[in-house]
Amino acid sequence: MTDAKTPMRILYLAGGNHVIGGGATVRDAMFVRGLRNIGHDVLALSVLGAVRVDGAEDDSRLFDTLNSGRITRYFPHLSRLLTTLSSLWRRPRPVRNLTSFAVGGYIDRAGPAAVAMLAGRDKRLRGDFVKCMAFLGGNPPRPDVVVLSTPMLSALVEPLRANLECPVVCLTQGADRTIESLEDPFRSDARKLIRKNARHLSLAVATSRHFAIRATEFMALPAAKVKVVPPGVDASALDNPSPRARRPFVIGFHDSICREKGLDTLVDALDHLVKNGRRDPLLWIAGRIADPRYWQRIKRRLESPLLSGKFKFFGELGARARREFLAGLSVFVVASREPESKGTVILEAMALGVPLIGPSSGIIAEIFQYVNGGLLVSSDAPVWMYAQALELLDSMPETADNLGKNAARGVAEHFSIERAANRLSALLAGTARCPLAPKVGHKEMA
Repeated sequence: MTDAKTPMRILYLAGGNHVIGGGATVRDAMFVRGLRNIGHDVLALSVLGAVRVDGAEDDSRLFDTLNSGRITRYFPHLSRLLTTLSSLWRRPRPVRNLTSFAVGGYIDRAGPAAVAMLAGRDKRLRGDFVKCMAFLGGNPPRPDVVVLSTPMLSALVEPLRANLECPVVCLTQGADRTIESLEDPFRSDARKLIRKNARHLSLAVATSRHFAIRATEFMALPAAKVKVVPPGVDASALDNPSPRARRPFVIGFHDSICREKGLDTLVDALDHLVKNGRRDPLLWIAGRIADPRYWQRIKRRLESPLLSGKFKFFGELGARARREFLAGLSVFVVASREPESKGTVILEAMALGVPLIGPSSGIIAEIFQYVNGGLLVSSDAPVWMYAQALELLDSMPETADNLGKNAARGVAEHFSIERAANRLSALLAGTARCPLAPKVGHKEMA
């Protein structure tokens, strides 16, 4: 009998660099480390290329690629077994318009690639499944439960469940946004495929109640099959011995640089502060440039005579550099146009004693149910509301300091990596206890 305290053997399959919509996240790295820390045997493998965890270069080594020297050393007869195991797969059937699809004057390759991946016809995904089965066949015992890092890998659910005879759990992690960004007919095809694949899941795990509700609709799952595990951070590594920065007043943005994340709103707010005579506001920007054209427009505004010298761009940051960046802020701002689903960097900033300004939606609203660590604005807040919130914290430094202290205490108490790992562990143990439907032979991917 498996319970939350019994060590389990967990196969954690994270998305690699070639997964549509992004691969492994900081949340995946935290879960793997947290589950290992509480005694579980976690085999963490990357599917579709090497793992690149944004902002966590040291955590990237948690995941082994299926063609790495380490894997083949574990199981030297892998190449011979690959030939035998390839019989688990049917010959791929053609997918509509798999070459490319012209939309609005550009070639959209994400749509065909996403459909191929979700239908199980992506050659790299099929190959990695075969390698995974061969590797596990040489390293008994087999896992008690499998965790998939994203629904974009859901074509693996049925064959994994059938061949390993264990439940499969999937983290939701914003795949609905990836699918909704596709052009039709690929968007509708991808929706149908994710729902078809999700039928074989034992459980889906969301970061918040908001996204659990979205997952039930997006994946067509009953509410009882979607559970919530809020993200966690290593609060012990985020103890900031320095007081919160007051002067200069440093406003921080750390996210993908694209319109959806709202950096332009923050630039507008900075413009407002400067025009209204605030003494020395600075805007620190970090993150991956997801939309180069958008970034060039933002950069031209920041280099204008009014704002020149008022910003600094740090680019993508590793784990240590990210924490140094966050520790130097007076306030951390989230201005996303869509509800935030992950929240790891938000929690890291708050754990360092930095107050937050963000929209009252998604995971931020749920964090604030436990942590009074900043100011919330409406989910569709205009620029002046962000500017007003910034002016308030700038003009009331003691209040901002107290909010930062509240944030650090609240994150340590409610959003530690240990707490998140224990919650996930309990859910995984529950699925491992549930008997599966009778197996009918080895399952091939349709």
